[in-house]
Amino acid sequence: CPAGAPRARGCPQDSYMLQYFSALNQYLAVGVPTYFITTGGFNFSSASGTNAICSSAGCDADSLT
Repeated sequence: CPAGAPRARGCPQDSYMLQYFSALNQYLAVGVPTYFITTGGFNFSSASGTNAICSSAGCDADSLT
């Protein structure tokens, strides 16, 4: 599959990646990837730093995700 191509487009019909993309579509249909860029000095190893960017139970109410 060509790098940067939208998922299965451009993949040969016998590519092993087609099964991977099929599984992503079936089990992880959550939309496009989202990336956040933080400025230097952010401490990801501290509990307060992790809670500021997480998106599960126990995270800060105003966390990034």
